[in-house]
Amino acid sequence: MRTKHLSRLTLLVFAGLLLVATLPASAANVVVINFDPPGVGLNDPTPVAPVGGNPGTTLGAQRGNVYLLAAQIWGSTLDSSQTIFVAAQFTPLPCSPTGAVLGSAGPTFVVTDFPGAGFPATWYSSAQGDALSGVDQVPGFVDIGSSFNSDIDDDPNCLVGRQWYYGFDNNQGGDLDFLTVVLHEINHGLGFLELVDPNTGALFFGQPDIYTKFMLDLTLSTTWDTMTDAERLFSQTNSGNVVWNGSNVTNQAPSILGPRPSLKVLQPKVLKGSYEAQAASFGQPLGGGGGTTGQIVLADDSTGVGTDACEPITNNLNGKIALIDRGGCAFTTKVANAEAAGAKGAIVANNAPDGPAPMGGSDPSISIPSVGITLDLGNSIKAELPGANAKLLLDDDFLAGTTQDFVRLYTPAVVSPGSSKSHWDTSAEPSLLMEPSITPNLESATTLDLSPAMLQDIGWVLLP
Repeated sequence: MRTKHLSRLTLLVFAGLLLVATLPASAANVVVINFDPPGVGLNDPTPVAPVGGNPGTTLGAQRGNVYLLAAQIWGSTLDSSQTIFVAAQFTPLPCSPTGAVLGSAGPTFVVTDFPGAGFPATWYSSAQGDALSGVDQVPGFVDIGSSFNSDIDDDPNCLVGRQWYYGFDNNQGGDLDFLTVVLHEINHGLGFLELVDPNTGALFFGQPDIYTKFMLDLTLSTTWDTMTDAERLFSQTNSGNVVWNGSNVTNQAPSILGPRPSLKVLQPKVLKGSYEAQAASFGQPLGGGGGTTGQIVLADDSTGVGTDACEPITNNLNGKIALIDRGGCAFTTKVANAEAAGAKGAIVANNAPDGPAPMGGSDPSISIPSVGITLDLGNSIKAELPGANAKLLLDDDFLAGTTQDFVRLYTPAVVSPGSSKSHWDTSAEPSLLMEPSITPNLESATTLDLSPAMLQDIGWVLLP
């Protein structure tokens, strides 16, 4: 058996204060170790009122209670005779008024060629190695290191208007549900991550990790563990075509994922078909009334780039679906201007070859549906105007976040350090726990959605 310390993660020596969770006898014992110094983080004495089922009366106690609940949820999911030690701490992480790193976590060690390993010459997280072998593979050390952004609570210039929510009830509103983020990060430590060098495509110390064995590139028709370094470099930005090739996830996806947000082009015949789209986070949901059908008209605001709809639109959109170019202003501004001009729906074409326009934002005054589409599809539709008709809808013929019925992994056209590959793709609907960011339409994180199936694919044994 060999072990390797993951140098890009903080090595956390087994020490500190224990936060002990009470678990059923059949569950894995997940023990949280408090690594914060007195007076900060999990030891912050600031008085607070109980919230959302969390009885803590200090900020530190509420944070610790959430960690304990996350440990109970994962412990009652996994079968392991070996204790899983999770190091917990709060620390300042990168943050701005509009964006932040919420947390980070991962295995402190990976192990290979231990008794019970499903594959030889393959890296596993130490927690999984312990579970499969029935022996603590790296005694005296924690299995998972985790840290979370203290500035979200402490710095008024960090994510202005938002803070951590420490309730248990998924009722965070516009704040950030800490339980969701802890569950997400612990999952990385259990094995939801790959170890390939994003700059060279090289395998970690010359051999694959268990996760790469299930990363399938549909373009190359091969999995990451058998690719060349050059092929892995190509694949890591092959957006929409890198999927999870595990039977448990594939079989469970239809019960978790919903119909795909789509733009169905009805005319002209040359473009007829259903195209994947990104549903907006604002406005009328796509499913209302079976969809929205209309003639597509290119928006024109007669100012600068007229098709960006950043100014009041001057051409007639009454009863039409507006086609708008991305860029220049917020998606909400574009769609609000289209609605003010009489449009019944809006389509925003991306201005870069990176999948459909993402369509984020919030504006409760917008009442029409809208979607984002790719740059290529936008250009194809423009070439056929006038004469294009389409429907905005949820297409039951396709599962959101899948390609050829496989669930996609997040491989954007530009590598996103810390996010690319080791998450589900953002096209999944409803949003999944292991997407690269926490979104408002994530259903209750305590269900863990596809995460247990993924862990089962890589060899974890689940409790009934």
